[in-house]
Amino acid sequence: IEASNKDIGILAITDHDMIDGSIELMKFQHKYNIKCIPGVEIDAIDDGVNYHILGYGVDIEDKKFNDLINKNRIMLEEVNTKLIEKMQNDYDYISLSDYSKFNYDKRKGGWKLLHYFIEKGLTKSLFEGFDLYKEYNHSYNCVQFPSIELVCKCIHNAGGKAILAHPGKVIKETNLDIFKKELVRIINLGIDGIECYSPSHTNEITSLCIEICKDRDLMITCGSDCHGGFEDTEIGEMKILIEKLNLEGIL
Repeated sequence: IEASNKDIGILAITDHDMIDGSIELMKFQHKYNIKCIPGVEIDAIDDGVNYHILGYGVDIEDKKFNDLINKNRIMLEEVNTKLIEKMQNDYDYISLSDYSKFNYDKRKGGWKLLHYFIEKGLTKSLFEGFDLYKEYNHSYNCVQFPSIELVCKCIHNAGGKAILAHPGKVIKETNLDIFKKELVRIINLGIDGIECYSPSHTNEITSLCIEICKDRDLMITCGSDCHGGFEDTEIGEMKILIEKLNLEGIL
């Protein structure tokens, strides 16, 4: 409804390592004048860095694809339980058993552990939870997420396209020449396009991503990175016209 009210013409829900939201979205594709695309955001690791690969246009009933997603989802939560294992030695009111019983309103965005921290009075906001990850030197590479190559292959085998999500948010490099070199290296691992338009991108990063896509005939996509109340962004945040995108292969 919110997307329709904002005159959005194309919409995908790409939850992290799960397709439940995408399945629900596809049920409404004929109710509103919006083109709905099945999608998911998949965690991958390259050289210790957690990259997010968007799988657009995938067959959400493909068994092997679902196996990868389900396995990833388990590992995603394992990252959190491993942090709890570290923290329970320092806090007598935190434990794995207590955490396993905890529930939260998923409409608020974020994930379970960030809400658990608030519930326990350790933080006042979801974003403060990131500080605890840093304090315990805890990162996503504590589990064996698949490689970018494997994720792209799985997306392709399920009939979809692999899009690199918000590279400006992941590649921590201010020198644009070095940034471009690293971005091209990642693209060569099987990426079909880039989420060029993102709230986390500077104008320089956006222009560079578009330039690379045009030079290599890659797809150009846009994402709001809306996470409910978790971040300030909203659906349709970027207000990008379809003429600025290259969605050939998805639509």
